[in-house]
Amino acid sequence: MKKLVIAGLVLTATSISASPFEKPTDAIEYRQSAFSMIATNFGDMAEMVKGRKDWDQQQFSQRAQFISQLSLMPEEAFAVEGTDKGDTKAKPEIWSDWDGFTAKLNKFQGDMANLAKVSMDGDERATKRAFGEAAKNCKSCHSDYKYR
Repeated sequence: MKKLVIAGLVLTATSISASPFEKPTDAIEYRQSAFSMIATNFGDMAEMVKGRKDWDQQQFSQRAQFISQLSLMPEEAFAVEGTDKGDTKAKPEIWSDWDGFTAKLNKFQGDMANLAKVSMDGDERATKRAFGEAAKNCKSCHSDYKYR
């Protein structure tokens, strides 16, 4: 019985780690969808930071929580073979400089987790500072790894 339970756990772990993408185009669409949702939420926060929209700490924090979770999604879709071709604005440098790209992606994820945490404290000034740090990293990654 014990061996059966262990075998079941191994099969479950294996199926969870398997890629959900059947084709490279599926992975491209997935990461583009994640980035689109990130951009929508980030844009709303930017409007508040720039004063073009009334500051709403609760709404800002909710957007930051969403982005923190969404930031974890795209990496696996970049790792799929063949996703460097097709309908994508991803530069080849992502794959030729994988370590540099993943370092920036990891920093982005950390920045978003920090922004989510800071925004929950309700300190507008600290939230805006954390947003600014996150925005700098976004711009840096786009400059290096994304066609406009």
